[in-house]
Amino acid sequence: MGTSWIIEGRVDNRWPYNTRGNVGEVFPEVVTNIGYQLGVVPAERAWRSAYEDLGIASKGDFTSEDPVIIGVYAGYTYLNLSYLRMMGVRAPGSSADAIDVAFFGEGDPPPYVPSKGDKSILSSLRILKTVLGALGQKTLPAEATDSFERAAAFEAKRPSLDASNEALLDYLYAFPDAFEPVFANHMKTTALAAIVSGILSDAAVAAGEPGLVTHLIGAAGDVHSAQYSQALYAISKNVKANAAVSAAFDAGVDGLLDRLISVPEAADFLAEFEAFIAEHGQRGPNDWEITARTWDNTPELALSAIDSMRKAERDLAPSTRLGDDDSKRQAAIEKVRPHVGLMDKPNFDKAIRAVSFWAQGREATRDRAVRVILPVKQVFRELVRRAAENGGDPDPVRVGLLDPYTELPAYMDNPSSMASVLAERGALFDRFASVVPPFFITSQAEVPTIEELEANQPAVATAAAVGDVLKGDAGCSGVARGTVRVVLDPADAYELIPGEVLVAPLTDPSWTPLFLPAAAVVVNVGALMSHAVIVARELGIPCVVAVEGATEMLVTGMEVEVDGTAGTIKVIG
Repeated sequence: MGTSWIIEGRVDNRWPYNTRGNVGEVFPEVVTNIGYQLGVVPAERAWRSAYEDLGIASKGDFTSEDPVIIGVYAGYTYLNLSYLRMMGVRAPGSSADAIDVAFFGEGDPPPYVPSKGDKSILSSLRILKTVLGALGQKTLPAEATDSFERAAAFEAKRPSLDASNEALLDYLYAFPDAFEPVFANHMKTTALAAIVSGILSDAAVAAGEPGLVTHLIGAAGDVHSAQYSQALYAISKNVKANAAVSAAFDAGVDGLLDRLISVPEAADFLAEFEAFIAEHGQRGPNDWEITARTWDNTPELALSAIDSMRKAERDLAPSTRLGDDDSKRQAAIEKVRPHVGLMDKPNFDKAIRAVSFWAQGREATRDRAVRVILPVKQVFRELVRRAAENGGDPDPVRVGLLDPYTELPAYMDNPSSMASVLAERGALFDRFASVVPPFFITSQAEVPTIEELEANQPAVATAAAVGDVLKGDAGCSGVARGTVRVVLDPADAYELIPGEVLVAPLTDPSWTPLFLPAAAVVVNVGALMSHAVIVARELGIPCVVAVEGATEMLVTGMEVEVDGTAGTIKVIG
């Protein structure tokens, strides 16, 4: 058995460039065996299927069924930059650079070098038809509705948590087939959101002001992944108005729900929070990973966000920050449109109208793709709990290192039989978890061993000094000043004081409730159409992404000025 759970993919010579960009936001941690077998493998199939439907894929692109678009190297997930660039190369009027900006944004990627087979007239014609349809989008894409229906149907099939081990395992094994079409919907909306926003990005570049793309895109309205923040803010206002519940929060969020059961004045809060978890409990850090924490299994994550929001002295409602969004967008259109070529102006105008629907669609399909994992996480944790009662490991991540098909059933029958295997794999997992993987891998020779990773960790960046200006990518427009608060885990949200500048390593949607109390957001990774940036625009929070080493160069207590349009952070004190 050994350490075979470490999934080491083979770098495809046809598509050699792989990056942690973008995927580092949503798969920040070492991949478990169960996460790979039940999640990554069907996601790869779904991605290829979506690209075939869109016309992006060309015959002969792949010679193996092994994951290539979502590669796993040195224990971590990578996206295949070479292949994703084909969206821009094969789409008429787009480019590899436009895809880099939309998806990756950061890290000084290897330049695109044309190869035989990149161009495909047939693909270009099919993509043209797809893009013309996308530019005419006037409602939420159909893929979103389909995803809601599929996620609800699969959740309804979840067996009772009192069911037999066999019934629970069968449900786990049914997950890949349920997940694949929902994830394919997300990949379709993601690709089209990137292409449509790429038209606006190229136009802003042509006008000589790339940062104006944040105004051109603006707030989409009714973005599903922004609803979490808004719902938590509504709860936080009720907490603030309830002296008894506020006093309980003052004592800390650990054990809070149990303490409040005996507080008569807390009945409304408990009902409101229970309803929130029922609707949004699927979210959490690293939420594609089956073993990960969620608001459902670790409610303290959401409670910490409420705790931070309730301390705000000012109105955190997004509407107060978005009052001039329409005027900014119109001003940007008037400034950029004259620089758009005559033949491109119709598509520019259509992209302006359609981009919000694709942003909404991307976030809605992502939310449902995560939602369909929720009942699987519940079932898996129940299996872990049962095994722990019989001497097994209580940590879902450790149990997730077992092969779900060949080892997990045996573990359920006799947990102690796998003790040495879990210990060995757990030790290796910890070693990989303690290192930073390379941002780019461009050949099989560059895939490092754990020993090489441990010996060649990047030097810690030097803290910035007063007057220094850190450069990243524009995420959401606006300028804000505030005190830096570095937060490395959303569970530590209670440390964030309203009005501070949130500096984080990454911000998948589970982090976004922390945006509302923050004056601005700065992250190490991210790009124009990354999930956190879309949400930042919805909430009206100045945001700068792709600031390499931000969590090291910016130190809690520093005073900074964040310019979300220019993509800069200036240290002022």
